[in-house]
Amino acid sequence: MSQDETDQHPGANGQDIAEEEQDAPNTPEQDVPMQTEETDADAECSPVAEAHFFKDAACIEVARCSWDRPVRQNYLQGCRWSPDGTCVLTAVNNDGMHIVELPTDLYGKESVPEERPVDLLTSAVHVKEGGLVYDYAWYPGMNSGRPETCCWIASRQHEPIQLWDAFTGGLRCSYKGYDQFDEVEAALSLAFAPADGATIYGGYKKSIKCFDINVPGRETGSWRTKSTASCMAIASSMPDTILFGSWNRSISALDVRSGECLPVGNYAPENSHTAGVTWIGFAPDTEERFVTGARKDPKVLFWDVRKLTQPVQTLVRTCGTNQRIHLAFSPGGRWLISGDTRGILHAWNLHETDEAGRPKELLFPLHWDCLNGVSFHPHGPIMATASGQYHFPHSAANLDADDGEPNPDEPAAKEPAKVENSLTLWWIGKGVFSEE
Repeated sequence: MSQDETDQHPGANGQDIAEEEQDAPNTPEQDVPMQTEETDADAECSPVAEAHFFKDAACIEVARCSWDRPVRQNYLQGCRWSPDGTCVLTAVNNDGMHIVELPTDLYGKESVPEERPVDLLTSAVHVKEGGLVYDYAWYPGMNSGRPETCCWIASRQHEPIQLWDAFTGGLRCSYKGYDQFDEVEAALSLAFAPADGATIYGGYKKSIKCFDINVPGRETGSWRTKSTASCMAIASSMPDTILFGSWNRSISALDVRSGECLPVGNYAPENSHTAGVTWIGFAPDTEERFVTGARKDPKVLFWDVRKLTQPVQTLVRTCGTNQRIHLAFSPGGRWLISGDTRGILHAWNLHETDEAGRPKELLFPLHWDCLNGVSFHPHGPIMATASGQYHFPHSAANLDADDGEPNPDEPAAKEPAKVENSLTLWWIGKGVFSEE
């Protein structure tokens, strides 16, 4: 890949550290702690500060990056902030993976000025590898001040798990999972060990495999499963337990020590999803709770690990697509957000309830197209959203084949859907509408 194709992005201090990256090892080091330094923004995103999120019932757009060629179907597939909060990673259909940087004037800000324009962003790093991207995840110890930690893993159709460099966009190494015929298969879901990132877990059609991040190649462990691991999550308080969902609607808990799999819920309508499970994640404030979402299913189910027979609460969103619609908890666990196929953001305040005892919900119409990706900044009141979905070509069935005139015997064609493929950054803290 040429230098022009993979522009290097600065670290958290805004300086180019490409020269330091030349001597960096291929895989992140595990013998030293890799934590970002505490800043004013860290304190700003405390649980107390999260009470000010969405305080003005508004989201202020501060930056945007768009893919405006509908004919190429360049819809986005979710988005994820880097652990140090310097950039956002996203996958774009038919256009690889992109890293977009946070504008430098937003570092450590407590509010945004009224006259601030919306920044039009471009990709700092672009991996042009083709193929459908199944899943991707940042290395949990990622710190822009340490180039060797700046990497992410991704799984693509017909490819092994690959570790990519976040400064150059180059491929560092691959981790290959093999099926029963000893052929390489693609992982459908990915997760790092939450404590130190030393282990990579991949979810496959009939198994979950683990890899040592410092030893590329074949898996170091494997557990057979009865169903496909379409999504999975691991809590830092329970590093030996993997929760995973499947396309057959089931949710399971795998104990990696014994290999035993326990069912979560059942197939009763009130205790399960109505279609394949595509998202699962733990609440950061109390890892006893986790949430699941599914494709073409309006239900968002809350579960408690102490009672896996039935969900403790059910929330509702609009999900009319097979595409994965992401959910995200705020760093302090006060807020849960989700997109939907109408382009509306759902924001639930988990620390406040309405008259019916449900979490208070705010709705924000942010996009014209499907809002499929949401992610909270790890340190500040900023949110990233990704939009877009597959659109079928506009039907011309109502045109007469001879003269191209409308056929009165055929029903009129529907108006073409609005297409919006964009990665957008939003300010959700104290803003221009605050009186304070």
